[in-house]
Amino acid sequence: MLDTIAELRAGLSKRTVRAQITDKLAGMIGSGLLRPGDELPSERDLAQALEVSRETVRGAIQALAARGMVGVAQGAPSRVLGPEGWLAPPPASPIARFTPEEIHATRALLEVAAAREAATRIEATALVHLEFLVEAQGRAIKDPAAFHICGAEFHAGIHRAAGNRLLASFLLDVYGQAQQLRRPALGAPGATRRSWQDHKRIFDAIAARDPDAAAAAMAAHLGRIHHPGRRKG
Repeated sequence: MLDTIAELRAGLSKRTVRAQITDKLAGMIGSGLLRPGDELPSERDLAQALEVSRETVRGAIQALAARGMVGVAQGAPSRVLGPEGWLAPPPASPIARFTPEEIHATRALLEVAAAREAATRIEATALVHLEFLVEAQGRAIKDPAAFHICGAEFHAGIHRAAGNRLLASFLLDVYGQAQQLRRPALGAPGATRRSWQDHKRIFDAIAARDPDAAAAAMAAHLGRIHHPGRRKG
């Protein structure tokens, strides 16, 4: 009996993590961060970026395929599909009713504070993962899906490192809404490289445990996002 309960709990835990990853990727697709035709990273690379097992990633991709959001073919990368074939589109976020200016202003206010807190509170393992994400994103400048997944996880890692679960959960939703405007802006020449360089500066400040520098680097990054024509910094 005890073994059965333990097995049920283990199965529930796996399904819960798989559901979380499924919803996270579905949200990226629904927000337009991941677009039709984008190739998803390999199971191995996704598992490393999302800090889950390959089995969990495989289950999440299968769930997305069942929703009609991802196409899976033997021997080929999984690809994001267009909304015309979605069987279960992601539910609209309550934040979607606010203007882009309101969403950006909220992001700037909270993410700058999160970066400041992360610089003083981040744990060694979380710092190592942030470094991995920055390096992986740098290698994915010409791979839209991998670039944006690493970028989203980089920001989420900072939110979590700030040590407030409510803040991290709220910012996850705010970030998702902000990306609806973000992806087109990254089509400008050099925009993805500048975004990655911003992330490097933010990481370096957090790694140096310098709250003021981390806050300033995040503020500069978000300012560039809101005014994509800026090239300074």
